[in-house]
Amino acid sequence: MSLINIALIGCGGVARRYRRAYTQIAGARVAVTIDVDGEEAAAAARETRAPKASTNIEDGLGAGIDAVVISTPNHLHCDHAIRELKAGKHVLLQKPMATTVSECDAILKARDEAGCTLAMYMNLLDHPLFHDLRDLVHSGHLGTIALYSARLAHRGGLQWAGVDRNWRASRNRTGGGCFIQLGVHYQHFMRWALEAEVRRIQAMSINVACPHIEGDDLTLAQYELTNGALGEIQTSWCVQEEHLSLLGTKGSIHYRDTRRIEFQGEGGSFAGRVLSLRGDGSLEIVEDHIPPDWGDASNPYNQHRRFIEDLISGDAPQVCGEEGREDVRLVEACYESANSGRSVA
Repeated sequence: MSLINIALIGCGGVARRYRRAYTQIAGARVAVTIDVDGEEAAAAARETRAPKASTNIEDGLGAGIDAVVISTPNHLHCDHAIRELKAGKHVLLQKPMATTVSECDAILKARDEAGCTLAMYMNLLDHPLFHDLRDLVHSGHLGTIALYSARLAHRGGLQWAGVDRNWRASRNRTGGGCFIQLGVHYQHFMRWALEAEVRRIQAMSINVACPHIEGDDLTLAQYELTNGALGEIQTSWCVQEEHLSLLGTKGSIHYRDTRRIEFQGEGGSFAGRVLSLRGDGSLEIVEDHIPPDWGDASNPYNQHRRFIEDLISGDAPQVCGEEGREDVRLVEACYESANSGRSVA
C-alpha cells in the first residue's frame, strides 16, 4: 500500500486536536470526514482537504476507503469498529477500546475474521519523553522500580451538562465515569514501561462533586504488579492536576502538569530523545518541558503517523487490540473492587 485513503469517523472533541496531522503524513489522504454534526464534519473536511463531508457512517464503508480513524463516544466503538472491519477497513480506534470486555472480544473477533489491522490510539506515546521514561527504567538508571504513581485529573465534570446533553455523564455510554476515560492512559503506560502485568487491584470510586454525572468523578486504584512493584492511579473530573512518578532503588523521576521534570538518581548519566540527566545524586529540574502538539505529524512518535507508516510497511501496530482489551479488563476489575469493597485478583 502506497496511498492510504482515510475516513475520519467522529471529527469533534479530541479529534479536533489531531485531525490536521493527516495533511502532513506521507502516504495518507483523507477521503471523507464523518460526524453526526454536519458542521463539524464540514470543518474537518476543510482542515484536512477532504473532498467529502458526511453525517452517514455508511460513507466510511465504501470501496474507496482503506482505513478509518474512529473517535466517536465509547458506546459506539464496538458497532463502528465491527462494521468497518467487516467491510475490510483497517481501524485506528480511540481509547478506551469499548465499554466492556465482551465488546472488546467482539471487535477482536471481527478483526481476526477480516484479517485487517486494529490499532489503539494512546496519545501518551506521541510524546518522546514517555519513551525516554521507559528506557530509563529498562537501563537500570532508577534501579529496581518499587512504586509507580500517576494522577490524571481535571475539573471538566463540574461544567458539563447531564446525561441528556453530554454522553460522558452517562455510565452506560462511557462504561463507568472518569476512570475509564482517564485511567486507561496511565494503566497502559504502567504495564508498557515496567513490562509487568497486574496481579491484584484494590480501588475506591465515588462521585464527590458532580451529581449530574451518573458515574465516578473521583477514583483511586492500587495495583500489585507481577514484577513485585506497587502502583497507584488517581483520576478525577472535579479536581485538577496531572503527574507521573517512577520511584526505584537508585532514584526517582517525577513529571508534573506536563511541564516540569524532577529527577534525583545515582545511576549515572542518561541521554535520551529529550531527557539529558547527570545522575550524580543531585536534584535535577527541567522547567517548561512542552509536549508535542497532537496534530504535528513531523513528530516521528505521532501515533497517527505511526498508524499510516505501519500500514504501508506491513508492520504490526504499536498498540494492538489485545492491549486495548486488557486496559478495559483492568477498568472492570477496578469498578468491581470499588463496588464490592474487596480487592480483585
